[in-house]
Amino acid sequence: MRWTLALVAALALCAPAAAERTPVLRQVDVPHNYYWREMYVPQLTSGPSSLAWSPDGRALVYSMQGRLWRQEIGSREATQLTSGPGYDYQPDWSPSGETIVFSRYHDDAIELWTLDLASGEARELTRNHGVNLEARWSPDGGRIAFVSTYATGRFRIFIASMTGDFAPRQFSTERRSAVPRYYYSAWDHELSPSWSPDGRELIYVSNPEIGHGTGAIWRRAVAGGEPVLVRAEETSWQARPDW
Repeated sequence: MRWTLALVAALALCAPAAAERTPVLRQVDVPHNYYWREMYVPQLTSGPSSLAWSPDGRALVYSMQGRLWRQEIGSREATQLTSGPGYDYQPDWSPSGETIVFSRYHDDAIELWTLDLASGEARELTRNHGVNLEARWSPDGGRIAFVSTYATGRFRIFIASMTGDFAPRQFSTERRSAVPRYYYSAWDHELSPSWSPDGRELIYVSNPEIGHGTGAIWRRAVAGGEPVLVRAEETSWQARPDW
């Protein structure tokens, strides 16, 4: 009985501290941060994750223990590509084979970086102190599509040219859903972009008028227009469309 009372008292003392704990990555504006934090942003791993093919299909780049690694198909050895502070994740190989774009968690933000494979030089691409994820090269290598909380605090797709000034533009206008949501923002989100082979469209996950789950699979022209439903779903961070 004494042990039970002591445990209750200890939990009571811990409750205010837990309630006042600062959430991880405050840049994300959603009612409950557990779901995206545990299922969408980079997670600590001891094994390979988030793989991407080289353009010639002879090698893979992947994240492991916070670094990027390259491994030739059929080889038992991997070469470490990145180092230093931060956690590197979600690489994507450029069509030219010369550059890798990836997300790096450092200083309470996730920014996009590029890695020049010839020189080994890593360069910061975004500097908005937001959460920037899932960068994907266009088939011609001239643009990337990525997900960012920039400006709104909500996950939205942006597109940016990789030649000249890096000036991302929002893929579509924001939309407020009429369906009440408990876990996610009242504003629709966009996740997991993938380019069409001709570079004219994106396929992605979004949740217009979906109350639960991360949403259905949609396609929309990069130049604009109405989105087209591809598959109706209420996925829970499980869908990752790839064209």
